[in-house]
Amino acid sequence: MVRTHRRADALKNEFSQLGLKSATQNYTLHTSTDSRYGVNTYAVFYAPRSDGTEALVLSAPWTSRDQKTNTNAISLLLALGKVFKRCSHFSKDIIFVVSDGGAEGLQAWLRAYHGIREDTHGMELVARVNPNTVTRKGPLTHNRHCSMTDRFDETLHIRSGAIQAALNLDFSGTGDYNALGIFFEGVNGQLPNLDMINTIDEIARGLAPVKLTLHDELVPYTENLTKNYINSLKRMLYMMKYQAAGIPTGNHGLYLKYKIDAITLYGIDKPDWVSERYNLHRLGSLVEAAVRSLNNLLEHLHQSFFFYLLSDVERYTSIGLYMPPVIILGVSFIFQALSLWGFSSDLPLELDAIAHGEKVAVALPYSRRSRNFKVSATIISMSSIAGWASFQLLTTSIGFPGETLLLKLVASVGVCSMLVLSAVPSAHLRNRVLKKVKDSKAENSSSASAELPPAPDWILLKTFILALSALAVTTLSVLNFSLAVSIGIIIVLPYMAFRPSNYMVLSALQTAILLAISPAGLMMAASWWYEKDPSLILNWVLEGYEVIGSWLLPILCGVYLPLNLATIIMVLLPVS
Repeated sequence: MVRTHRRADALKNEFSQLGLKSATQNYTLHTSTDSRYGVNTYAVFYAPRSDGTEALVLSAPWTSRDQKTNTNAISLLLALGKVFKRCSHFSKDIIFVVSDGGAEGLQAWLRAYHGIREDTHGMELVARVNPNTVTRKGPLTHNRHCSMTDRFDETLHIRSGAIQAALNLDFSGTGDYNALGIFFEGVNGQLPNLDMINTIDEIARGLAPVKLTLHDELVPYTENLTKNYINSLKRMLYMMKYQAAGIPTGNHGLYLKYKIDAITLYGIDKPDWVSERYNLHRLGSLVEAAVRSLNNLLEHLHQSFFFYLLSDVERYTSIGLYMPPVIILGVSFIFQALSLWGFSSDLPLELDAIAHGEKVAVALPYSRRSRNFKVSATIISMSSIAGWASFQLLTTSIGFPGETLLLKLVASVGVCSMLVLSAVPSAHLRNRVLKKVKDSKAENSSSASAELPPAPDWILLKTFILALSALAVTTLSVLNFSLAVSIGIIIVLPYMAFRPSNYMVLSALQTAILLAISPAGLMMAASWWYEKDPSLILNWVLEGYEVIGSWLLPILCGVYLPLNLATIIMVLLPVS
């Protein structure tokens, strides 16, 4: 902690020597797993032609995404501060921010800058301080709240106006770079205006020539059209992977929560790549040109797309082209649900007609049978309660010795297992009782025709599962397209094809597949794929929810897990 304060004070003094007003901000964050402390350093260049109502932000974290010290980026901030101080043509203030820790450092600064606090239910409330109306030196009040996390964000003593755009710099080390990567995915799949990326691309191709790529993957161009198509597809899938997680790929993603267009410029240094090397001077020229371009904005970026998929820096797919497939995916769930709904009521009767002494085929008539929703509604409700209980177990610190994330996961899996182990035997027992009652009525009945049996419980339950799946996929497609597609692709075949069976082997196989695509199964698959401990994967998801506000954990526990549990119970129900 002492070292953190020393380096923050040293950086503050460096900004002050450049003639910029600078300060530090202490913050504290207590989550369900640990406590974090840090000190942010920030400085403001007040533009001579500015009235203090608009500003741009240049930020850099102390630690790069490759876990190295972000030396070049911080050096570039100081150099740009010295250059801008001698310029008289800027019409927007420039704010320099060096955030401590990971995303929590910049999150604390942004919350304090915008005057946001939280009540005891975790709901974000905007304080009476408005960045558009306060003066340059108007301080914010202390923000203290306690919900799932406990924060203390120190007052910002110097400030500027409403932030129009931001650039986050990530240039680790002190050497040169092979290329410049652009990270742009934000919290819960938010994206900056496409013109933000187009601006950097235009500068990199003209004023400050630099090799640009998406993320940190540099794929060479070839004359083979098939290979180029495959490479573009890979880049698009990389973007969808980052977007589906709902956790930003850099500190730029935190700005998007406040309607501030931002991207991260990442210096790629891979010695095995055979390409031109770019020094800090070249990258600094590009950043300076980008700031000059953003300085000319008359209003927020809004002319281009906010919903898109990138296959390259210069090529994109708009929402009008990529939305129809996921909507068709959701409609397919609805169509099968409607088909099952009709089948649950209409029971075909096999009748023969005799014409001229011979049997002839006739259209099958249908007889109505009753539907009993109690079992299906109970299973859906209990699955939702199990999902809520799992969410509470993962996000609440119980406080007993030896408490770990994996222990919380085991507890949540235990809750789900109890639901399955109690629901399935109860359904089979109920089926036997109803069958005996029906046989007894048939024996004692003087009527020639026995009463038709009600629709099987599994048909009604599967109808509800498919309808809720369609609702989840189509709704998520608007909020986070990549997450909706990922969920749809995972569940479409099992949820539509699986049904109860009298064969134990088939039932066991279906159950095993559903367990493999459960949240716990997906976490183990991610742990195997990325060769990381499962607790690290779980901690990453939990941290995204508690620190950044990602919806991934609530969606997995509140939407995906209940549907998965209900489907597991469905395939284990009696066939008739």
